[in-house]
Amino acid sequence: MVTVYENNEDKNKDVLSSNSNEAKVEEVERVMSSNDELNTLLASKTDAVSSVKVSSANEREDNISKPGNSLKHGTLSSYVETFLNNLQLSINKNMPYESEGNLKVSEVLGGLARLYERIRTTVEYKGEHVLRRNAIERILKRLIWEKGNLISDANVDKLSENLIKELIWARYLKNDSIAKVKISQVSRAINKYLFFLENLDNLPKGVSITQIRNWIWGIASSEIEETVDPSNRELYVVLMNEWFNSNYNWISNSIPKHEREVQIYLAIHRSFTKSDEAVMRYHLLRKEFTNWDNATKDEVYQLINIFPKIHQEIEDHINFSGRMLLFRRMQKHSSAFEIFRAITQSEVKNLGKLLSNRKLFDEKIKEVCEGKYKQIKNKVNTGIIRSVIYIFISKVFLALIIEIPYEIFRFGDIRYIPLFINIGFPPFLMWIIGMSIAIPGAKNTQLIIDKLNSVVYSNESNSKVVFSTERSRSNNILLTAFSAIYALLFILVFGGISYILLGLNFSFFGIIIFFIFISLVLLFIYRVRFNATQLRVNKEDEGLFDHIFSYITLPFLNFGYLISAGLSKLNFLTILLDFIIEAPLKSIIEIFEEWSSYIKEKKEEVIEIPE
Repeated sequence: MVTVYENNEDKNKDVLSSNSNEAKVEEVERVMSSNDELNTLLASKTDAVSSVKVSSANEREDNISKPGNSLKHGTLSSYVETFLNNLQLSINKNMPYESEGNLKVSEVLGGLARLYERIRTTVEYKGEHVLRRNAIERILKRLIWEKGNLISDANVDKLSENLIKELIWARYLKNDSIAKVKISQVSRAINKYLFFLENLDNLPKGVSITQIRNWIWGIASSEIEETVDPSNRELYVVLMNEWFNSNYNWISNSIPKHEREVQIYLAIHRSFTKSDEAVMRYHLLRKEFTNWDNATKDEVYQLINIFPKIHQEIEDHINFSGRMLLFRRMQKHSSAFEIFRAITQSEVKNLGKLLSNRKLFDEKIKEVCEGKYKQIKNKVNTGIIRSVIYIFISKVFLALIIEIPYEIFRFGDIRYIPLFINIGFPPFLMWIIGMSIAIPGAKNTQLIIDKLNSVVYSNESNSKVVFSTERSRSNNILLTAFSAIYALLFILVFGGISYILLGLNFSFFGIIIFFIFISLVLLFIYRVRFNATQLRVNKEDEGLFDHIFSYITLPFLNFGYLISAGLSKLNFLTILLDFIIEAPLKSIIEIFEEWSSYIKEKKEEVIEIPE
């Protein structure tokens, strides 16, 4: 069943065979001509544009000069030169070629799949940057596993096609945009991980096979996402990593140099690309096995033989104790790189002209920033309105089925003041805090311009900013004291509010409901606020009122996080959705898809019959 390469020679033969329908020379030249500005910039060092030579449909040779130094208002930095070279190579690699066409699905019942996906993502909260990867992992588990066991006779090609179709139905991929050749590429990736799991016989100590399967399919979903829709995300991570290491020096007597390098890399993934643990594990595995995406059978066996060691190393990197301190430090730099990514993705044809003229580049940064700020404002306003409505309806529903019956049963009557407070206060609080969220402005834009100029153009200064993540002994003593004070604050806040609520005739059950909803509301609104400040370079200045409000709400935020984390572990609802609802729903859509294709084929036969 598993088609894993025996060795590199077999792999090369397979690559030659799979690429037999690749682009002709004319198609390559046509695509490359659309990137004239980028090519001009890359060739400006030698005042000549290097040509792209294609000796056959199976071989490509890209002769690209490095970016030039004769630019208006400055010279390009070395890390941007490297980035542009790698970007051009990626463009060449992913240029269109002749194939059997793109995968197109019927969208008659696609709305059902999209509706289900919205419900599913609401039940299991995930950041929008990892929704597609999470969907790929979920679909893989449903298609490949049956009652916890791998389906040994699975038709992997058909499975891969169904996977891509489901992603198109759910609007994670555009319809009629994914080449059919991607099906075989996804199949090879799935076969590789199936082969790994089938032959793995040395589990890490204390880790179950179920945990390993989840671990592996998280990595597999990351690779498949890159396969079906290459984003060049890693190019921007490498660029930010090189810039940071050129301008900052992390000193430590207890953390080895290699560990510091890895943690900087992971902090960039967390802050810039918003990668989750599965994506970071995938990239760490690729650093250990550089040929992992095209691994041969022997290379997969190499990983199997040392898997406990590799698993432990990757998990140690992921769970590094100082990761959050480094994440917060990296966060203030990520906004500039997000703007740079938006510019390069939308202005590939004009990239050379933009970067060659600093004034023109600065104007483009302002334009993109203003557009991003408007998007953030619209998202925040829409999110707040929807959330207020959702919470209000949820509270009314909860009151009707639980609170009111409990009040009548316990006290023989309805206590209206506690009921109205429980229904109205949480959405009102969300609306008040939501309206106070500030969107970045012109000052923030100028900081981004300054930051990007230091990234894109050479800086004669060789000095580095020195920093450390280690706390001194006195800081540790203060931290212990602060922890005790915080515990006291926690008791005072919950105790004081409970006393007030009891005075308003709240029951014990009503107080619990109040605390749960307020905690979840505050957690959600601060997540919205956090997302709204992703492009902010510096933190907002807080006044006295903001500090007092933070002291009061912090215990609720922690309580809300504990509730959210606890609910996420109770996965019975997600299992219900995945196997009781999603599986038959997707089967119905697939059958309807086949039926639509059959009817279309019969219709074409009738129309095309000559008289």
